[in-house]
Amino acid sequence: MAEAFGFTAVVLIDIWFLRIRSAWWDALPAAIAFVSCVVHRETFGSLGLRMRELWGALRAWRVVLLVGAAAAIAGCFSTGRPLYLMYRGGLYFLWCVLQQFLLQNMIYRRLRDAVGASWITGVLAGVLFGVTHVPNPVLVPATLAWGAVSARMFEHRSSIVALALLQTMLSALLLWLAPTGLSRQFRVGPGYWH
Repeated sequence: MAEAFGFTAVVLIDIWFLRIRSAWWDALPAAIAFVSCVVHRETFGSLGLRMRELWGALRAWRVVLLVGAAAAIAGCFSTGRPLYLMYRGGLYFLWCVLQQFLLQNMIYRRLRDAVGASWITGVLAGVLFGVTHVPNPVLVPATLAWGAVSARMFEHRSSIVALALLQTMLSALLLWLAPTGLSRQFRVGPGYWH
């Protein structure tokens, strides 16, 4: 459990104190994750990066993914700037892959190893994920809920990429539905106010 809480603390320190000084500090959580994966002797399968798991998740969640993709594409075309928004969506998808990788492997799985797989473990992972999005009033509850749900989904279909696809689509819908004055383009930490 200490690893999950410690990693979350490092991310918070980076967001609130270190990133202000230099964006290079963002490499600190990545380095810690890399070392953790080496120490735990992780494999592509244990990390949720196998193609077999991706195909299984895509099949299992195909209806939700298709509806989400249709809504996201329709939203892109409704703005009059579809290519730009699809490009931004692609970049955001990569960010979601990183977030899901860290959430599932550095937080949820470490908690699960300590206390077992349950909704309580998923909710605790969601709380830690939500805390990293403070003070954004749109993202905190959304990431808390998504963190808990995605942890349980990962338990059944351990595909980081499929979860990142879902997160990208849910984020796009949330961004379009939430008032811009509250969402502030999903900024977190001190950047929320600037």
